[in-house]
Amino acid sequence: MRWLPAVVAGAAASLPVASLAFAQAIPERPEELRFAPSVFEPPRISGLRFELGNGLPVYVVADRGLPLVDIVLVLPVGDRDEEPGEEGLASMTAAMARRGGAGDLGPEALDDEIDALGARIESRSSWARTVLVLDSGSEALDRGLELLASVVFEPRFDEERLAQARENLRVSLLARADDPRSVLDREWLRLVHGPESPRSRQLTEGSVAALERDALARFHRRHWRPEGAVIAASGDVEVEELVARLDELFGGWSAPSPEADRKTEVSAEEVSAEEEATDGASDVGAASPGWWIIDRPGAQAAVAIGHRGAVFDSWDHPDRWALMLLTELLDGPGTVSRLRSRLQLEEGLTYRVLTYFDLDVAPVAPAAVGPPGRSTGEFRVFLETAPESAAAAAAVVLEELVRLRRDDVPEAEMATARRSLLSRLPLLFDRAESIAGRYTEDELLGRPHEYWSTYRQRLLAVSAVDVRRAARRFLDTGGVALLVVGDGNAVRGGGGFEELRRALGPPRAVDR
Repeated sequence: MRWLPAVVAGAAASLPVASLAFAQAIPERPEELRFAPSVFEPPRISGLRFELGNGLPVYVVADRGLPLVDIVLVLPVGDRDEEPGEEGLASMTAAMARRGGAGDLGPEALDDEIDALGARIESRSSWARTVLVLDSGSEALDRGLELLASVVFEPRFDEERLAQARENLRVSLLARADDPRSVLDREWLRLVHGPESPRSRQLTEGSVAALERDALARFHRRHWRPEGAVIAASGDVEVEELVARLDELFGGWSAPSPEADRKTEVSAEEVSAEEEATDGASDVGAASPGWWIIDRPGAQAAVAIGHRGAVFDSWDHPDRWALMLLTELLDGPGTVSRLRSRLQLEEGLTYRVLTYFDLDVAPVAPAAVGPPGRSTGEFRVFLETAPESAAAAAAVVLEELVRLRRDDVPEAEMATARRSLLSRLPLLFDRAESIAGRYTEDELLGRPHEYWSTYRQRLLAVSAVDVRRAARRFLDTGGVALLVVGDGNAVRGGGGFEELRRALGPPRAVDR
């Protein structure tokens, strides 16, 4: 590419003076290029938020690039709202609201009409959230919205489709018993949160059989309500017209009967009491710490190590920002990650590394206020490896956790982790759909929109001392649970076994 400046110089005679000056400033090599620093500013919230007649918030971000529209309705409903014996009810209710027909349309008729529109309607549920999505061409949006409303308000829960779904779920339950990752996920929740925690409830053949139409209808009637719901809309729309149409369809949505309200309140109290019973007095620590093995012959092992995590009472809590940076240091992209650098690049011990630190914010009542960080969240490092490498890999994870508690992180490494987090911030707002979704999530979580405008300065303010302080408080290396699902003989005969035994004691078999 050394010929490029000569070509530019030859063409410069025909350029204006300003262009000539720019051309002469082009360096000979790409690495010599210098650019002025660019600081990302999140989109302004002004003009994006609306309210329907019943107070339901709507975020709309128009984008006329393609004749497509994305509508997302989010309800603060999920597995956490299930009572004992109702395991799987929230997810099945969400799935069958879409698959089981709605309004005047049976299942096949609803499928056919959505397909004829060239649209997509989906409904799914997780621990704390139910999401209904409509993807449609702008010309089919009006009818698509009508169908979405019928799924929300008038699901038919067709008996035949429900029976098929129950059978599919039953078969998948049997398959999970042979899948190391599924076995690990199930037993991990019991070890970390305790067998009585709502988080530890698991599907069984009995709970699958209990997923009958009347149970789905009751759950829908009790929990699918406008309080706490939010709508995000983006794409090829006239904003005022869309908001008016949403108001016609969803603005009259009201809460269910007082009897259903009372039932919901009781359920919430029961869940709260159960969670509080497993919290313990400290901020973190597993309900059943130690080293546990589920003997499962095979060429791979699934490993999890961690404990309960923190739940803060403020989005501005300094330890929360420090833990964001700590998580990036442990498992950011590429060489930012201490764990990936050691486990994969240096020592070749694992196929996969994933780190999760729950940084939820949940304000608590003044009478119950203790130090921020009550242990209802979760910290987990997940590994996939050969069974003979499982102990050595887990020992490396423990070493890195101890190092974060013991030593200040070098400033160069802190700077790299900060840059890594900040470089991904613009990607959270890179499309109209992302902008609407991000601000909708703010509404759901009670996160102030100003969070994003202060994001950069808050991260830059985190010091190595802050990270070490947060590590000492929220990484309990003496209270971790380590669960290995794999060939027990290979694990015991592999490297790192004695080192890990000295740190955590001898491995125990999980009582299943």
